[in-house]
Amino acid sequence: MSHFKMNKKALMGAALLASAPTVKAAGTGGGSTEGSKSQRGINHLTLEEAPLENITVCVPGKSMAGLTGDFQYLPDRVAVVINPFETNFVKLTFVVSHMTSMSYERILLLAYSQDLSPSPQIPTPKSINKLGLNLTNAEIVGTYNVSSFGMDAQESTRIGAGNPAPRVKWEFDINLDTTEIPTMMNSGTDTIYMQAALLRKSDFEASKYDGMILSEVDTIQFVPNECPDTMVVEEGKPPVRVTEICADKEGRFGGCSSGTGK
Repeated sequence: MSHFKMNKKALMGAALLASAPTVKAAGTGGGSTEGSKSQRGINHLTLEEAPLENITVCVPGKSMAGLTGDFQYLPDRVAVVINPFETNFVKLTFVVSHMTSMSYERILLLAYSQDLSPSPQIPTPKSINKLGLNLTNAEIVGTYNVSSFGMDAQESTRIGAGNPAPRVKWEFDINLDTTEIPTMMNSGTDTIYMQAALLRKSDFEASKYDGMILSEVDTIQFVPNECPDTMVVEEGKPPVRVTEICADKEGRFGGCSSGTGK
């Protein structure tokens, strides 16, 4: 797994994305997805989060029914407890699903912004999910090379043949900087919006972004010291009660101890 600090030194792509001269509706996107069948890995991705080391995550209690000690995924909106006096970092796991095999190299990006754009700032006709981040304050916290894979022909057997185009999930960790995030919280910007994007490596190097496919936008709120009794899950709807979720270094859920998640 790769580890990235969430800070402004990780920013390279936001200004590049916003100023890319080749971004236009009739670019490399290859047609609209309006009315198209949902095909994960072909025209959209899925982004999920789970707690890992030194972390307490707050989620709506009803959403965690049936939770076991195995690795599980959390809702699209969570709150993360940040206590800078107990640990220097907390580690949150992100999982991107499903990348379908291709015969060319691609780039996977994980980015966030502190608010959303009222409309997509880059047309992405190939993607069902549209770019929701505000590129004026977006930062890229992870850039990953995705090699070509899985295109070998499969022989038939009596029960059938394997599909030569498998899908994979990518799992990686982000070290949240507990010296910077409290400053954000004190300034009133305690919520970030995360989104993943996948595009051809050749397009990325040529600053062409209209051919990328995107995940949904996930919302992460930072809260001090402990989970609140309630949290707003969706704007315009009343708060709901939350529960605390922690995990050990292997991703197994367990009890929380002083908000550390150890």
